[in-house]
Amino acid sequence: MDDEPGDADYTSIKEALNASSPGDTIEVYSGTYPEQMMYIKNDNITLLGIAHELGGGNDTGRPFIDGNVALGDVLRIEASQVLISNFLIENSNGYNAGCIASNDQNNITISDCVLHTKKEGDNPNKGIGIRGNHIQIIHNEISFCSPGISAVTDSPLSITITGNVITDCGIYGGIVLTGDEQNISGNRILRCVEGIRIFGTKNVIYRNEIDDCPICVESTNFDPGQRGNIITQNNFKNYSFGNLSRGYWWTRSILVTFYGVVITKKDQWVGNYWDTWIGIGPMRIRGFLVVGFVFVFLETGIGLPLPWFEYDRHPAKEPYDIPGTD
Repeated sequence: MDDEPGDADYTSIKEALNASSPGDTIEVYSGTYPEQMMYIKNDNITLLGIAHELGGGNDTGRPFIDGNVALGDVLRIEASQVLISNFLIENSNGYNAGCIASNDQNNITISDCVLHTKKEGDNPNKGIGIRGNHIQIIHNEISFCSPGISAVTDSPLSITITGNVITDCGIYGGIVLTGDEQNISGNRILRCVEGIRIFGTKNVIYRNEIDDCPICVESTNFDPGQRGNIITQNNFKNYSFGNLSRGYWWTRSILVTFYGVVITKKDQWVGNYWDTWIGIGPMRIRGFLVVGFVFVFLETGIGLPLPWFEYDRHPAKEPYDIPGTD
């Protein structure tokens, strides 16, 4: 399809999606498409941006989807086995909307897209907001969103977030992951309120470049008996340990219940590069240890958050060479 009449079967992405059948590939040629609230409802759909014009036009670069007046998500996935690749998408001013969103779908790949929101102020919208299993979010550029990427899964080894560049994202920061045993690696995150926020256990945060974020990684884990997350070989630069209001990187708990004491396992901080490390001894990482009591029969409790520390006992002396982060 193409934005100029006569060059292709459709000039509207929404019309092409509505007319699609399972297994179709929709090629969208370079141009500007003022579209909003588009839905992918058939399984096994490929939506592919082509960075040149079809026919006699002279447009170049990724097809531009302008969601300027959308009241919801610009592009919403309501099917499984979907690939979206090589688009420039600008989000709307709609509350809690996203450039690309999905809920409880599987086998989704989003790659090589450029996403940003036009909304300014305290509540910009998501770049990618996705819930499901077997999700790949790779090689995208995301800016001025909140968060850049939000990914939720209930299946281990199900989400891969790698090779993305995320900048200037407020409120919730660059990446928010909710799940266990997932992988976030090879991303570059700059000038965000937070770099990566994790809710879960056994996740691996590996070889990311996180620069000029007050908190590079924030880990919240209240799951008893599980091994914590592994945060290893990342570059952490220009963060704010000195800012007590934004300097806490982790939260875990010791809770006394009717059945005994429940202790959350520590995260493992291993061999990261910290540009404030003095070069001798371990690197101290500030967090909160919540000590409290849970009244099971009343379904309530009380807790006291205490400033505490975890340690990276073998910090890297030099920053890692992470491909794509120069």
